[in-house]
Amino acid sequence: MFKRILIALNLLMLVTACAIPITRTHDVSAAIDRYELAYRETVKDDPLMAQNINVMADVLQTVDQRYVDDVDPEDLIDKAIEGLKAVPAGENWESDPTTRALNAMLASMDRYTSYMEPRNYSSYREGLEGHFVGLGIHIRMIDGNLTVMNLLRGSGAEEADVREKDIITHVNGEPIHGLTMAQARAKLRGPENTVAALTVQRQSSPLPIQIDVTRREVDVAAVTHRVDGNVGYIRIFSFTKKTGPGVVAALEEFESTLGSGLCGIVLDMRNNPGGLVSEAEVVASAFLDGGNIYTVRNRGRELIAREADRGDQTKGAPIVVMLNSKSASSSEIVAGALKYQARAKLFGEKSFGKGLMQSLMPLRNGGGLRLTTGRFTTGGGPTFHDVGLAPDIPHLMAEGESDESQIALAAKSLNCSSGLTTAYATTQ
Repeated sequence: MFKRILIALNLLMLVTACAIPITRTHDVSAAIDRYELAYRETVKDDPLMAQNINVMADVLQTVDQRYVDDVDPEDLIDKAIEGLKAVPAGENWESDPTTRALNAMLASMDRYTSYMEPRNYSSYREGLEGHFVGLGIHIRMIDGNLTVMNLLRGSGAEEADVREKDIITHVNGEPIHGLTMAQARAKLRGPENTVAALTVQRQSSPLPIQIDVTRREVDVAAVTHRVDGNVGYIRIFSFTKKTGPGVVAALEEFESTLGSGLCGIVLDMRNNPGGLVSEAEVVASAFLDGGNIYTVRNRGRELIAREADRGDQTKGAPIVVMLNSKSASSSEIVAGALKYQARAKLFGEKSFGKGLMQSLMPLRNGGGLRLTTGRFTTGGGPTFHDVGLAPDIPHLMAEGESDESQIALAAKSLNCSSGLTTAYATTQ
């Protein structure tokens, strides 16, 4: 009875605080009763039993009310119980029962929704602040392979010569295959100045390569910029709390250096995996004079709509946005807003196509839930999820073509006077 009252009170708090549209009410407590029974039968003498059961209750009621699509709590609890009762299988078996249950449940929803244990949640939050302790790589699970997408400048991975497209097969001798992304990240993380022994497959090498990488504090450079001729060049590496201020600082320098002589801007978001949507709002608004930045829909209803502030900080200067197949999420929001409001041309490759909104929610055990809560459209255009943004000026990087050449080609489309030849290393 107490648990039913607790769930009802928590549910009321969620509805009041989040104002999320509710399509129907499920009997979440009945599903939790089944989970509690399974937990007590499966996990013996757990001193944190009440807390762990309540964590599942918190997650289930949040998913029931806020997930992007309607769900059936009974089906989700079936998956959670399967994970809870999973038979140990090899070294990759997850020993924590709550983590097993949540991973199994959330994996049945979509590939972006995930649970983070307390240590991983803390590290993730640090990354959004623009600094963290780690190897310094951006990774993605591609066809079950943990693939290195980009490296952070000044990181242990860069120093150890980890490379883009390397596939990490083992960490400290333990296999990665079969792990979820959350489990793989947990293997890679560790205290500062400790070493992760990576085994990688590299296209240029017939044999696996052993690389020792030291974990260190990395200060993520979100934005860098320069003036070249009468063109302003801005590169956005990621969307952290440093991104908005970084772009504003760049535009202020362009104004003080060039003034009305600013001919155009190259906005480079290649290899940008996204990040904070709030920072995407700041960036898009800087280049727009009002109009829609993005709209989010949840269960068929409009949930959020964000409009740009009046007053284009560049006074209408032409913009070319550089994208490639690794440009995702918040970078696509900015690019789409500028494209569909006829504010910029897109140069390069079709973008990745991640148009789902994730909300980050702390849990009572110190962990966190990364939950898909909406689908984006941007700039009044169609959804870009799973389809990406098509370039107005297609350009596929040829073998041997330098980064500098790509930037110069993008700048040339502005019809300005530019000698842009210096690029900045990709750092995500």
